[in-house]
Amino acid sequence: MKGMVPMYLGKADVNTYEKGVEREYLVSNGAGSYGFTTVAGANTRYEHGLLAVRPRGSKGHIILAGKIEETVYAHNKKYQLSTNRYRDLVYPDGYRYIQEYQGMPFPTMLFVIHSIFLKKSIFMPQNSSSSCTVIKYELLASPNPIKIDIRPLFAHREASGSPSPDNGQGFESSVPSNGSLRIDGRGAISFVSFMAGSGDVVLSAKPLWYENLIYEKSDVTDKPPLDRLWSPGFGTFSLSQGETAYAVFSDAPVSYSIDDLLEIEKENINLFGTLASQVPNDNRYSGIQDLVKSSYHLVSESEGSSPAVLSGFPSVEQRARDTFIALPGLTLATGRAETARGILEDWLRRAISAGSVMPSLINHHGVAEASDIDAGLWFLYAAGKYTARCGEGFARERYRDFAALTEKYIDGSGNPHVIMDDGTKLIRCARGADARDWMFGDVDGEPLVARDGYLVEINALWHNALCFMRGVAKSAGDTASADRYHSLVLAVKESFERIFWNESKGYLFDWVDPDTGKRDDVIRPNAILAVSLPYQALREEKGRAVFTTCWNELYTTYGLRTLDPHHEKFKGRAEGRLDQRVKARLRGMAWPWLLGYFITAFMRFNPGSYEMGWSFIRPFSSHLRRGCLGGVAEYFDGTMPYNPSGDVISAISQGELLRVISEDLA
Repeated sequence: MKGMVPMYLGKADVNTYEKGVEREYLVSNGAGSYGFTTVAGANTRYEHGLLAVRPRGSKGHIILAGKIEETVYAHNKKYQLSTNRYRDLVYPDGYRYIQEYQGMPFPTMLFVIHSIFLKKSIFMPQNSSSSCTVIKYELLASPNPIKIDIRPLFAHREASGSPSPDNGQGFESSVPSNGSLRIDGRGAISFVSFMAGSGDVVLSAKPLWYENLIYEKSDVTDKPPLDRLWSPGFGTFSLSQGETAYAVFSDAPVSYSIDDLLEIEKENINLFGTLASQVPNDNRYSGIQDLVKSSYHLVSESEGSSPAVLSGFPSVEQRARDTFIALPGLTLATGRAETARGILEDWLRRAISAGSVMPSLINHHGVAEASDIDAGLWFLYAAGKYTARCGEGFARERYRDFAALTEKYIDGSGNPHVIMDDGTKLIRCARGADARDWMFGDVDGEPLVARDGYLVEINALWHNALCFMRGVAKSAGDTASADRYHSLVLAVKESFERIFWNESKGYLFDWVDPDTGKRDDVIRPNAILAVSLPYQALREEKGRAVFTTCWNELYTTYGLRTLDPHHEKFKGRAEGRLDQRVKARLRGMAWPWLLGYFITAFMRFNPGSYEMGWSFIRPFSSHLRRGCLGGVAEYFDGTMPYNPSGDVISAISQGELLRVISEDLA
């Protein structure tokens, strides 16, 4: 396919169980439903499944179709292509028949059994009224016809949280008039249908429970959870060389013909081809096309609703901070400016409805909730990026709404715990449950990072927001407000350097409490925003010192650590008990989204050093071939071996790398 460089894995990449399950793939329908499992076919996370949907009003996704079991009959033998991990063993071991995996335009595995070459592809109809996962089997080569049994396994449970016993509702299957198989159980309904290019599909009703499936990568409990999946039976069909067959999972009855499925496949190919063509290849980095393709899963554009950025997989939430950090890379850098504007318009509309206070997230009922200190400031950052790329029209049109949003920080009417200090003009925060920064969190009532007063990244964002608003006011012809914003910019910049500068460390205090005079000199990565946002809050010589200290103390291959490794509370690996893994997130783990701002600062202080800039990006080539293939995880160990954790594909990680490539390195 022109312009597309496929993600390719050979047999050596998947020839053991461990290699096969450490590599995961994702398909999505652009509207929030997805399929997510491993190349080996074994589910290793509680969130894995071939069809996950999010019914309106549910608190999360529901896994309908858990997985599929395939058995090939040929040469008077049977060959099981699936793989499962049970409490005490791996059975069957179908991963050993996988010859190769390709990720473009959608996940494809090639199974080789002697002279039999069977290709398996997984894709989803885009923005359909129902959510479907299509699995296609194509017999590329075989001297004789083969027979295949396809057995679907159903979960019908929430995708997150701890496993729970059946609630007394058993599973049952029936055959509606459209010929598909209807599955009822655990309070959910799903459908599966089989089609073959030639010949009939024979359905055999032989219900089975698959019990004690173990999910060793789940992070919801201290011990790997166990699951049980139900199968109603299996479909059997014969294939000759060159013929195809399909299994279609859906949350509603569908009646696709073979021609319909071929058209859906063609639409997927064209979609990803168009998306990949938006970002040119660069011979200094081989992973651009994979990053662009994976970015598609993180932007939802379902028909009849506003576009949205999804936080990642498997979290799949709509969070304001994540949205605005990721938006420049996921949309503007990939040629989706109209989508970017739609996202900004939707969040701004919600803010206006809440009295010009930017919400923090949109919950599972579609209702906006507010608690983040910086949601409005990150919105103005993203609006500034859109304006720089697409012109001032949008900002001029919505100037009054932008101004109202900004005013809430000045007078404190948006959140009484977040207000501009009359003297310094800095934003002052009384941190708590209803006033959160990105490092907010606790374990058993103990804050992961204790912060209060003036927070360094909040005030770097405040300075950036005021600079942006000064330009918007001027463009809108409001000279009086432009002058006012200019005065605030000067005051904030002077106060910022005077109050936050730590001469002894050549760095910035992480926070300063104006009441007690306490200044936190612990080295954390938040200071990087002061030298990497579009409008810098520091003079160049001090900015260079901040960047250098950050590089020396916090930089790792895959991100910036959240804490100085010399600190007594540093925890550089997500290991041990669940509470210890939670603590590590903000006490030493390295975050790729922070690396994006680090690279921007590097290029700002070292203009023209493109080869070195790409050196910060290239290590992700290896990561893209592990974990969720083509995607970047939410955070990594802050020390060797730099294992990924959190969302296996993260909007802020993915977005920041794409932004840097587009803005700073292209």
